[in-house]
Amino acid sequence: GILMPMSKVKKLLAVGCGTSLMVLVGLGGILWVRGNAAPEYKIPEWKLPSPNAYDTMGAARKLEVSKFGKAAVSPVGKYDEKEKKFVYPPQPLEDRKALLEKNQATIAKLREALAQDFATPNAPGDLNALANDFPRFADLRELARLLFFASRTYADLGQQDKAVECALDGIQMGMLISHRSYIIGHLVGVACEAIVRSAFWKQADMLDAKTARSAVIRLEQLEKKRVSLESIIACERDYSQTISYSTFRGANAWQLADGEHEEEETVLKKAVKMKEQVMGTAKILWYSKKRIFADNHRYLTEVIALSKLPYDPKRPLPRKSLDPVGSSSLELFRELQMKDLATRAETRLALLSLALRAYRIEKNTYPATLSELVTGGYLKALPDDPFAPRFGQMFGYRREAGDKLKLWSCGPDGDDDKGRAIVPKNEDGTLRTNSHYVQLGDEGDMVARVNTY
Repeated sequence: GILMPMSKVKKLLAVGCGTSLMVLVGLGGILWVRGNAAPEYKIPEWKLPSPNAYDTMGAARKLEVSKFGKAAVSPVGKYDEKEKKFVYPPQPLEDRKALLEKNQATIAKLREALAQDFATPNAPGDLNALANDFPRFADLRELARLLFFASRTYADLGQQDKAVECALDGIQMGMLISHRSYIIGHLVGVACEAIVRSAFWKQADMLDAKTARSAVIRLEQLEKKRVSLESIIACERDYSQTISYSTFRGANAWQLADGEHEEEETVLKKAVKMKEQVMGTAKILWYSKKRIFADNHRYLTEVIALSKLPYDPKRPLPRKSLDPVGSSSLELFRELQMKDLATRAETRLALLSLALRAYRIEKNTYPATLSELVTGGYLKALPDDPFAPRFGQMFGYRREAGDKLKLWSCGPDGDDDKGRAIVPKNEDGTLRTNSHYVQLGDEGDMVARVNTY
């Protein structure tokens, strides 16, 4: 055959390489434009109530007086080996009474907040929302501890009606904080309820029938106002989507993939970081901002739908996106669901315990079934067990020898074990020190006064 001159070969190779490079640059440009195209989204309106309970609670916190410091409100606990739980020795009663009197203005201001609507002032899309809210949420927990202190002090003074009122105030405050707040706000509300709810288990056996009945009425009313897990996740979706939208609109793929910088970096660390940034940029461009945004919305919407179904710990979670952003979103849904259900179960167990207390005093015996609490006028309706595998399933109950009773929820495993209490264990099989805290994986029933705060 005829050999092509070397100069022509080089020229063809140059043209080929040039063409290939132009194609690659063109494709890269298309990928860059496609991948960086911002999603379309309408930021939801965020109208604040006026007055806002968020602000009124902040004002209450500023009024708080504590000459003993945190020890008076949240005393240091010591683990009791015999009781197998933490005990919190109180300060002298006269000192606590004096402190309680000084905090009457704080409690009155907090009760003002309970009559108002609650919303965090940081609207969806505010990138500083978490930084601004964390200190305020910490203040809310301190107010819950103050109410626990007040409830315990009133009980020790023999003023059971005021003790129960403060405990109910704390539960109402916790429920209120979950309204129009993102997930962290809901978890703070759950913590506030847990702090104060423990007062019920200490006081229930000391209440007269009138006080117990009054507490039941208020708790039933509060449970009707409790925000649903569906609403909480929907609010989180608004925050998540708006923040993603604001971030995607203001930064390109290279900037989004840029990690945190250390003050001193070795050449090797810089090389590794550069590699990670290049790979991260490529992933974002490949998936595109629009797809990442849409997948995150799809996933959160499916989680909301899941939250409407009866509890089933074995039900698979929605399919997660493999993109570098969506793969890390809302990984804690199971834990969030667990905390929400446990809070509902504990409060409803406390409600039933109060109704049973009133029934026992007035009829000199416990009812044969929980249904008698309704027919006898102690409850308007029996609450559902939130851990049950179907809606409408009641809590477990039976009378036992010695004029005692056992009251329980199915617990995290969703199975009714007829009142066999959870024995909390760590992953290595050793017993957990706190039997009152139940979590995913625990087997057995959530028994009142055994597995409850």
